[in-house]
Amino acid sequence: MDVNSATDAGRPSGGEGFSRGQSQRLSSQLDKEVERQLHGRTRDIRLNGELVHLFRERFWSQTSKIIRAWMVWVIVLDALTLALNAVLLPTETVWSMLLPASILPPAAFVATVVFSRPRQLWVQGTVVLICVFLILLSVALVGVNTGGEFYERHLTIMLFVAVTAIVIFPVPLGWSMTIAAYALGLYLSFQLRNTDIGAGSALAGTLFFACGVAATLVARRTATILSQKTFLLELRDRSRLADLAEANARLELLARTDPLTGVANRRSMTEAIERCWNAATETKLGAAMLIVRYR
Repeated sequence: MDVNSATDAGRPSGGEGFSRGQSQRLSSQLDKEVERQLHGRTRDIRLNGELVHLFRERFWSQTSKIIRAWMVWVIVLDALTLALNAVLLPTETVWSMLLPASILPPAAFVATVVFSRPRQLWVQGTVVLICVFLILLSVALVGVNTGGEFYERHLTIMLFVAVTAIVIFPVPLGWSMTIAAYALGLYLSFQLRNTDIGAGSALAGTLFFACGVAATLVARRTATILSQKTFLLELRDRSRLADLAEANARLELLARTDPLTGVANRRSMTEAIERCWNAATETKLGAAMLIVRYR
């Protein structure tokens, strides 16, 4: 389920806008749309229009933290792997890994910088897809350049990296599907060039991994739908709370004023006198009351 919308084309996504919206009542049209979505089946939930924008604003902070943390750990693991290989493997093998491995840190760093603050949706999508592609390409080329046992091992690692991104990134399903296509395409293209296996084995291996990636995408879609339903329930509860607060304010006004003239009634006067008396008692400054009769 992709939640892309044309309404996001000219504005950045961020948590600030949703925070401002929390103090305002939802429009009647949005209220109706929220109720319509919640009264249907969960698997049929489809956010559109302003709901898409509000949803992304609500979860922007969480999304950015997850993506930045993933990128940082990819850089750390890349450096640790190279360091470990430098200790365990021959020098020429390490040198063959160094150049393709150097693609990964800049790509991950750029994504980390971009997701450090809210930006337009198309910028976020372009950056994350390009950077993830370069990361996957870097992991695959490390094995391809080194050859031997590292060839297929790093292609499998590349698929694992792609699956973690699909599972962890709370992004539109279209982005996740693109990452999956990247990974499977790279795996198949490099396996077809692998002289140690035939084309049939390459296709069979790709089909096997494609089944696992497809299952991961289905799970990602389910998680997205559930998070959207939680968001819709939050919007509905917020709207009902606003209605309740407004009703309580009206009751409070009716309890303190005369409904015909709008003048404060006896209860309001009694409470005002009690407040003045308590304040005078605490400060020991005394109090005075002037009663005026108006004709």
